[in-house]
Amino acid sequence: MKSIISIVFVTLLFVSCSSTETIEEEVIDYDSLNEIEIQDYISKNNLTPKKSSTGLYYIIIDKGTGKTPTLSSNVTVYYKGYTTDGIVFEESPDIGVNYDLNRLIPGFSEGITYLQEGGSAKLIIPSKIGYSGKLSSFNPLGGKVIIFDIKLISVN
Repeated sequence: MKSIISIVFVTLLFVSCSSTETIEEEVIDYDSLNEIEIQDYISKNNLTPKKSSTGLYYIIIDKGTGKTPTLSSNVTVYYKGYTTDGIVFEESPDIGVNYDLNRLIPGFSEGITYLQEGGSAKLIIPSKIGYSGKLSSFNPLGGKVIIFDIKLISVN
């Protein structure tokens, strides 16, 4: 029994050592790639967004007239999320969904704080304030620019 455990341990050690020596991690500059993709999207769609210090691009369609949320607010929001090539990855029901803003991706939360109740906007979110990390089956939006059309229904 001890010899079987020893063989398994040595095999795992050998495989793990050899695999780390042959696999080189590719470094991808998502910031630069995202910026090119965003500028292309803005140009193709004839948009004139503002850009925040975090890198969020946003277009206020209607500022709204009610309460203004903070990053710690609970809100009811309608949203439609899609990639720059128009593929929708998520959409809320028309009546909206309740969220604590501090539990969402930073770009989405920040964009909501630029509105008042009843307001709407388009958010163009680079991966550094969206879904960072590499694109994979576990992270299908990793490294991608994402866009949200949002409407702030209420600050709860």
